[in-house]
Amino acid sequence: MKKAAAISSVLDVPGLPANPFGETGSPSVTVPAGKHLVVETVSVQVDVTPLGSQLEAFVNFTCGGKSVQLFVPLTFAYGQPSNGYDTYVALKAVRLYVDPGTVVSVTTYSPTGSTGTLFVTVSGYLT
Repeated sequence: MKKAAAISSVLDVPGLPANPFGETGSPSVTVPAGKHLVVETVSVQVDVTPLGSQLEAFVNFTCGGKSVQLFVPLTFAYGQPSNGYDTYVALKAVRLYVDPGTVVSVTTYSPTGSTGTLFVTVSGYLT
């Protein structure tokens, strides 16, 4: 009941999007069928082993029927000697237009290690 009231109060504020959207996926988020997603923020968390490995991340999506791959600069967050993984993160303000029924996903590349769990979080609105 409180959740619905909070959403209704957001939807009634002039200037805010009528259809807010936010979701976390591992490693992807699906856009609802019949709706375009305008992504305003994207967050990525990835880990890599062994400690000290190099790592790159990319956010992938479909815009206007074309595949787009966006490089996301990562920042080292911490190393975990107990499991041998380094964790990297990113949070970026963006404007991505994602086609209905497609996915926003994160992929990685490491020339010196192997990646573990990948998380992507997107927030924005549906049109």
